[in-house]
Amino acid sequence: MQLLSSGNLDSIDRPSVLTIGTFDGLHIGHMALINRARQIASERGFVSVAVTFNPHPAAVIRPEHAPLLINSFEERLELLEKSGIDYCYVVEFDKAAASEEALDFVKTTLVDRLIAKAIVVGVDFRFGKDRKGSVELLQRAGEEFDFVVESDPLVKIEGDQLTQICQAIQDNSGCSSLVSSSTVIRKLVSRGRVDLAKELLRREFFITGLVESGDGRGGSELGYPTANVSYGSDRALPLDGIYAGSVEVDGVTYRSAISVGTRPTYYPGGGSRLIEAFILDFSGDLYNKRVRVNFASFIRDQIAFESSQELIEQIEKDVKVVVGSITLGS
Repeated sequence: MQLLSSGNLDSIDRPSVLTIGTFDGLHIGHMALINRARQIASERGFVSVAVTFNPHPAAVIRPEHAPLLINSFEERLELLEKSGIDYCYVVEFDKAAASEEALDFVKTTLVDRLIAKAIVVGVDFRFGKDRKGSVELLQRAGEEFDFVVESDPLVKIEGDQLTQICQAIQDNSGCSSLVSSSTVIRKLVSRGRVDLAKELLRREFFITGLVESGDGRGGSELGYPTANVSYGSDRALPLDGIYAGSVEVDGVTYRSAISVGTRPTYYPGGGSRLIEAFILDFSGDLYNKRVRVNFASFIRDQIAFESSQELIEQIEKDVKVVVGSITLGS
């Protein structure tokens, strides 16, 4: 995948098929659009391009209501790289970009710079100043600038999966219909249902970060040294609790018991919210290494214990759950 940006003069020199979106999480709905763009590009001898935005437009337009992110920008680019798309064009989103009229964006970016001949978007696609751009506007612009627009239906969640997800996100509207979306995934993650989020992501929810120094209590007092993994303040985190999962270190994956929370046993008044991972079968120095923490399933709620010994006994049980539930390479 070749990376292009609105912040420089990079462009492409061949006709393209575009799909456009923030692509937070790159879930099955996003992948349906990307795969369709790639298919059309292959059939017509064009290149495929994913047009995305950084930061998330809501962080600029209405920061007080900006959603927490499923993936960091760097993680999103890694996922797009694996999607098979030929190019990723990043719109550096600021107030100037937010004020650009929809038709100007089509002409300047999609047509002049990216040589769009086909554009694949979802039926609810909106863009441009005040979100006035729509599928209908794109179609009219296509007649003028010689490109076609395909508006694809959103990927529906159906059957038992629909029932399970509706129950998990506590949808009070009856939940007769639901589509794969970043919003649904954020709700699942925030409720600890990383197992259901995986079904929409087609991979485990993960956070990549640097291992930082912590209290050191895990190794010295508890006998279970943990990696304290940093994360951005704009990230969606799982519900506080203990999870079975894995941690990737230098390309090697290890089963792990993962804690998300404030360590109420030692900070009853509320400590910093941390991601800590006890990595099974690992020895070595992790400080300042970048690792990927994969959340597979929720084990239990965060609990304040009466003593360190009680906590040690519970950690032993948690580790047994991890051993019994996580099979690497599955």
